[in-house]
Amino acid sequence: MKTEEFRSYIRGLKLPDITIVQESEKRFVLTSRNASGEIVIHDQDIIELMIKEAGSEEYSFYLHFQLGDAGHAEHLLSEMIRTMRRQKDSRLVRVLLTCSSALTTSYFVMQLNAAADSLKINYHFEAVSFDRLYDIGFAYDVILLAPQVHYQLGRVREIFNRIPVLVIPASIFGTYNTGALIEYLISERSHFMASAEDDQQTAIRSIFNNDIRILCVDLINHHNSNRIAYRIYDHGRPTLDKEVIKENITMQDIYDLLDYVFVRHENIDAVGLAVPGVTYHGHLYHPELGMANEHVGKMLGRKYRVPVIMINDVNAMALGYYALNENCPDMVFHFQPRGGILPGAGIILNDHLYTGHLHAAGEIGRILKCQGEVMDGPMSPEAAMKILAKAVVMYIWLLAPERIVIYSELTPNMDELREYVATMTEREYIPELVHVDTLKNYMLAGTMVHVLEILSSYKREGKLAELTQD
Repeated sequence: MKTEEFRSYIRGLKLPDITIVQESEKRFVLTSRNASGEIVIHDQDIIELMIKEAGSEEYSFYLHFQLGDAGHAEHLLSEMIRTMRRQKDSRLVRVLLTCSSALTTSYFVMQLNAAADSLKINYHFEAVSFDRLYDIGFAYDVILLAPQVHYQLGRVREIFNRIPVLVIPASIFGTYNTGALIEYLISERSHFMASAEDDQQTAIRSIFNNDIRILCVDLINHHNSNRIAYRIYDHGRPTLDKEVIKENITMQDIYDLLDYVFVRHENIDAVGLAVPGVTYHGHLYHPELGMANEHVGKMLGRKYRVPVIMINDVNAMALGYYALNENCPDMVFHFQPRGGILPGAGIILNDHLYTGHLHAAGEIGRILKCQGEVMDGPMSPEAAMKILAKAVVMYIWLLAPERIVIYSELTPNMDELREYVATMTEREYIPELVHVDTLKNYMLAGTMVHVLEILSSYKREGKLAELTQD
């Protein structure tokens, strides 16, 4: 497909719920009730697709690709349109009320929604029983606890630390005073938003100094979306930092991303690719991507004529954390996703990443699954704590690390975890437990470190050409 054919295809779309306006030869603007989108046509047939929810500056969909096959271009555009149709109104503040059974809160919610309509404010209220809070709470902007579950406030705030969590005053809840609750809610949410601190970006240390340009591409399937984060490290310093955001990520998306970067950015010397699954010398076992021990590294290396070096996603997290923090020569990085996704571990022993036979070390989720501990659906904090504690005990007696670094949204309290683990094993053997709440910077930094290590190893052995040859 050529650029003019693509423009003609867009102009020919008849969408009753989405308005398409061609503002120039290179730019189309799409508008729906709850979202706005852009299609931008760049030089060299590079197409950029992006969507923002109404009233938001953050992308909910973003990708770019080089025009080629007409069917592929039309498929990506169709995916963009489907995403626009699913967008909620981001100006709408979604508030979740919870109590023991949701009976009393359900009645209060009906009155609150009527009051919000009458006041013409963009608030919508829903109710849920407390035993389902951790299943759905991450999708809301505010959580309100009924007085009868106020004793859970500390734990709920620890887990939902990115949004306001409030207890409804008993005087308001007992009288169903909608006006007082809305006033209280707006005031407390405004205070929370004003006092929230910006996320700190992890600094890149001088240990990454090198003389090459590395493109790092990391798949992140977390936080209710699938993303491909990518960054160019030019002599160890980040010069490009972007993401592809889609509902589903496939290998074709990786090809599209690489096509785009190699067209727009010259002199890339190597690519690092961090993905879930088992990676072994360029081979990838990842059924969700349709890969069953496929030699992805060599396929990509031949296509782009640069070394493409793969690493498991959690191993990249471990390497990144190790590189950005001192005094942890023996450590484990445990990644506990929300929901039924299996946890994984990256292992650093004697200042080196340990991958084991066929690079399968750290697939801790497979052990837990065999023991019947991993759930198929949403997970409660109690279930997550049990699984995490069991994994920690395994690490202690198999590896004896000095530090265990943990990413687990449902179990942020390391003192509580330590006490739970102490019921399963001797307290004096429990190492330092550190909770982290970011992944991207560790993954990207770790991917770069891994690329540097592999390139150095192949160069010493005179095998560098093997990374791009049949």
